[in-house]
Amino acid sequence: MKSATFLVAAVAALALASPAGAAAIEVSGSQRVIDDTTARMTGDLRGVWTTTSFELVGVDPYVEGKGTETFTGCIDRRRDRSCAGDPSGTLSFEYRFWGLYGSPDPASQVWGACWHPVVSGTGAFAGAQGVLMFVDSPTSKGLSTRYIGSLTLKRGGSARKASASAARRPAC
Repeated sequence: MKSATFLVAAVAALALASPAGAAAIEVSGSQRVIDDTTARMTGDLRGVWTTTSFELVGVDPYVEGKGTETFTGCIDRRRDRSCAGDPSGTLSFEYRFWGLYGSPDPASQVWGACWHPVVSGTGAFAGAQGVLMFVDSPTSKGLSTRYIGSLTLKRGGSARKASASAARRPAC
């Protein structure tokens, strides 16, 4: 319950703190792991998510880590499952991960959550602000990762494209 309250408060604070000439956009969707370093984003964010660094911070009573990640793609404003004509570019994030595992096996994850504040952007995401929250839930088909958040873009951002370099992706 505390994390839900924190998420609502964080999104509300970002919406109220939006700079003049900016547009806040609520986003949500899911993330599908491609390999150890990358994932495919679907929903409001369409593109590739890449983990560029990860540091284990603690393991008791739960696993805690921090690092950096990059999203390259678009915000599907037209909801047509395409980036054509939508704001696109690269977003860079710092993140904190918390998770509980049933054993040392990474496949034994009971729950997980990540907090991702935006640190920079390129293309239509240049000057972006915001935060995303991710939640991992085990299912009979493996781990399901969903995200929700708020991104504030400068007005007048066109659907410019940019790229990011790939790295490694542990979890969330």
